[in-house]
Amino acid sequence: MVWNNETTSTPEQKTSVKCNGNSYDVTGVEGLGLVEKLKAIARDNSISKFDIYDSTNRNLSPSDIESGNFEGDLSLVRFNVAAA
Repeated sequence: MVWNNETTSTPEQKTSVKCNGNSYDVTGVEGLGLVEKLKAIARDNSISKFDIYDSTNRNLSPSDIESGNFEGDLSLVRFNVAAA
């Protein structure tokens, strides 16, 4: 008789950030680290001011991100100063 000792686990949910047509994997980054990662992605794309949206198109604040209060993938959108 052969025993199967392998445990089945669900695959880790991937989280990505979309910015300027690029996708960045941020799986496993949470809290303040995720907020800092979003800022770094924006800097890498020469964006100084930006809005953050989740997969439900809800506009998020850094505190929403830090507390994990978002669904699915995130998008960074350059803040349009002229429209304000």
